Amino acid sequence: MRQIKKNEYYIYNLEQANWMLKQGCLPEEVGKGMKGDIYLKFPRIPEIEEVVDIWRLHKRTDKTNRE
Repeated sequence: MRQIKKNEYYIYNLEQANWMLKQGCLPEEVGKGMKGDIYLKFPRIPEIEEVVDIWRLHKRTDKTNRE
């Protein structure tokens, strides 16, 4: 079992944020970053860690397939 970090996820990528919402992840907060861009803040809990891992794997696989 891996160690879960305490910091929340601040997701600025709207494609990823929408995908996470479709997976049933609920943000703790929606806000604007220092540069005015929108973010969704998700807690670092095991369920969200799993969804983020799936997103990262998908993006890595997608990048490999384009090369």
